[in-house]
Amino acid sequence: MTTPRDIIISQLASADHVMNKMTADLSESEFFVPAMKGGNHAGWILGHIAVSEDSMVTGLLGKEKRYPKEHELFKGGAPCHPEASKYPSKTKIEELLRNARAHTLEALKQSDESKWDQPSPEGWPKNRFPTLASVWALIGAHPFWHIGQLSMCRHAMNKKRVLE
Repeated sequence: MTTPRDIIISQLASADHVMNKMTADLSESEFFVPAMKGGNHAGWILGHIAVSEDSMVTGLLGKEKRYPKEHELFKGGAPCHPEASKYPSKTKIEELLRNARAHTLEALKQSDESKWDQPSPEGWPKNRFPTLASVWALIGAHPFWHIGQLSMCRHAMNKKRVLE
């Protein structure tokens, strides 16, 4: 029987597949080209997904954020700077995402689904995320909020479509 945990794991694997396809052929400089003036570039998008997962998962576990320095660069609402020098390298950002994702999957696999109906941790808007399950669902869905941005970055650079 497929469980909610299995579905979230599948969502995260699908997101990884798509994000990898969309960024694999980007050079270091292309990784930091936004789709438009004031838009986000692939570096910010992947860094944001990584620190968002870190924040959500550590929040669920009642632990400290694992990447506090990176949170300042990539947290929601943080500006996306067009200068690559303000960010870690493409390799470092991809590593940050891989590490955050591994931590997410480990926490997800160890979580007790029988408790997913319990209220979400303090600080979560209860009207949108009333339960632990709703927070785990957000973790699985969040990367897809940004995949369209990656597609637009590719389009702005006249890169080949990767999802046809």
